[in-house]
Amino acid sequence: MNQQISQSMKKICILISVLIFSLQSYGEIFLSEDFSGNQMPPPGWSIENYSSRWTVEPSNEAGGEAPEARFALWPEVDTTRLISPTIDLTGQDTVVLNFKHYLWDYSGNGYQIGVATRSNPGDTWEEVWSKNPNGNIGPEQRTVVISNSSVGSSEFQFCFYVKGDLYNLNYWYIDDIWLFEQLDLDAGMQVINTPTYLVEPTPVEGIIKNFGQSYITSITIKWQIDDNPIKTTLLTNLSIPFAEQYNFTCNGLIDLPPGTYTLKVWIDNVNYLSDDDPSNDLLEKTIHVASHAVQHRPCIEEFTSSTCVPCAGFNEQFDLWASANANEITLVKYQMNWPGSGDPYYTPEGGVRRDFYNVIGVPTTFLDGKTVANSIPAIQQAFNTSVDDLGLAKIAGSHTLSGTIMDLDITVLPFAAINDLSIYVIVFEYLTHNNATSNGETEFHHVMMKMIPDAYGSSVSLQDRVPHSIIESVDLSGTFVEEWDDLGVVVIIQDTISEYIYQSDYSYENASYGSDASLSDLTADGITVPGFSPDIFDYNITLPAGTSIVPTVEATTNDTNAISIIVPAAELPGTTTIDVFAENLVSHNQYTVNFSLEVGINDVAAKKLNIFPNPSSGQLFITGAENADITIYNVYGSVVYSFNNLNSNIINLDGLENGIYILRVTYEDNSIITKRISLTK
Repeated sequence: MNQQISQSMKKICILISVLIFSLQSYGEIFLSEDFSGNQMPPPGWSIENYSSRWTVEPSNEAGGEAPEARFALWPEVDTTRLISPTIDLTGQDTVVLNFKHYLWDYSGNGYQIGVATRSNPGDTWEEVWSKNPNGNIGPEQRTVVISNSSVGSSEFQFCFYVKGDLYNLNYWYIDDIWLFEQLDLDAGMQVINTPTYLVEPTPVEGIIKNFGQSYITSITIKWQIDDNPIKTTLLTNLSIPFAEQYNFTCNGLIDLPPGTYTLKVWIDNVNYLSDDDPSNDLLEKTIHVASHAVQHRPCIEEFTSSTCVPCAGFNEQFDLWASANANEITLVKYQMNWPGSGDPYYTPEGGVRRDFYNVIGVPTTFLDGKTVANSIPAIQQAFNTSVDDLGLAKIAGSHTLSGTIMDLDITVLPFAAINDLSIYVIVFEYLTHNNATSNGETEFHHVMMKMIPDAYGSSVSLQDRVPHSIIESVDLSGTFVEEWDDLGVVVIIQDTISEYIYQSDYSYENASYGSDASLSDLTADGITVPGFSPDIFDYNITLPAGTSIVPTVEATTNDTNAISIIVPAAELPGTTTIDVFAENLVSHNQYTVNFSLEVGINDVAAKKLNIFPNPSSGQLFITGAENADITIYNVYGSVVYSFNNLNSNIINLDGLENGIYILRVTYEDNSIITKRISLTK
């Protein structure tokens, strides 16, 4: 997921308001567990055998939201169970168990996972679902109908079990467990597939599932962004049986200025009737509209060892693949201290990184923070998916080496607000030889030497179009460096909760980045803006009366390596902003194009509106705005001040930092005037 929600806000399904749904019967939910209590076993649950191997993890591998349950391998041939509380099913003859899971397989044989039930504690377990894995399973959602002799008992229990060779799997993740009564007509909103981060108009997509006995032949889905108008989509000619899912796309597009919003998607009716159970009909998701995006650069991290025989065979193929794709990936390898006596180039920093990912064997490969099978086809497929991700930040890094001292100057320019991040700076050596031991490998590639400031990285929260700089100096004496002219540096921007890597890149030795943040041309609908000059930053264009479409503004930078970020006016009258960042990502200019209308109410109001002084030191005098609403936006489109029904001609802006702001006046007749103001204290 790909998605950014704290553990405390983990969703169950949100009840639809009675203002939307009329009073109706609910299917009984006998048990629900999402492990958000961070307790293993959860209250009322129990574990049979190897309780230490069952944990609650801050991950979302099963397809839900963090946290989730996890069973980890153990070198025994046996059975272990995660057992539910006793549940009173008196009078029931059929119940439905729904859960999400993901199995990370190791050997593909010798063990079984499944679900079993019993009538009373101490009774023999009766299997209701099982798998004999021959590879990874999921992430997927399973729905199991239970109608055996256990159902109807006042002390019914079910369990998730692993039996056989418990060393032949890596992990089994489980989440979002529901045991409920099946109704006739019951559709559930399963997931919102609309990306968490958007950069262009995007449809609302998701998955619904049929939990009821009747086929779903039609369904009405509605969606809303914050308090904006509700959009409705009617899907007909469907034929969705019990336990099957359906991927939907709604009418309309999400097309909003950069910022953070709440997207709500819900089922309004099923087969033109009210849903028998509305409790699972609504989902919410926080989405972020980014101001810009660049190419995403996949990051590959491998845990390996010179004492690991399988590592040698894998690396022989992988190093060739990595070399062929070197211009499109970043790569770093962590040498581990097992098996055998361990790789001589193991460091405690590598151990911290191993613990972060819960690595239990080598070789283990991660691409953008997710495990990928140790095969070239699997890595190629993961790479193909990753390069299509949005690059939500750009990195410019330079480092210099003087003796054993490395100085680093790294700038990260984000294009959206991204929280709960760590930035890792990793010094590696391109090629080493002296850590060769027992597996036959004689050379090792991209070997981690030092993590800066340490293996935990730097905790940051990034803001849209606000550069973040890292300046560090580190002494590399005492590391395993073999050739001092063979060092590289990787920069990784990673979500500390989901482990997703938003962006990565290399720093370059003695790099020099351009500082020109000016434009060579600025056009509106293909015509150069009148009076354009690279040194003039504010322009006014009057459009013909009745114009309703915001002109398309395009910008050409003087330096082809600079970035221009254009945020169109949301409406007319309005202002389009153009942020220009130099190649160094630090030097910055902002150009604005203010659009007004030639004739109409707005012009009458404009003649009366007067704002002074401008620039201001913090206090603005306004005339011609009596009883109007005043809204002030920063250059990123966020509201920083608002004044409703203005009854004074003085506005105090002392709380704002120096810079450019957009002041918007909305009159009682709904006419709107925008003005650009500048604060210089």
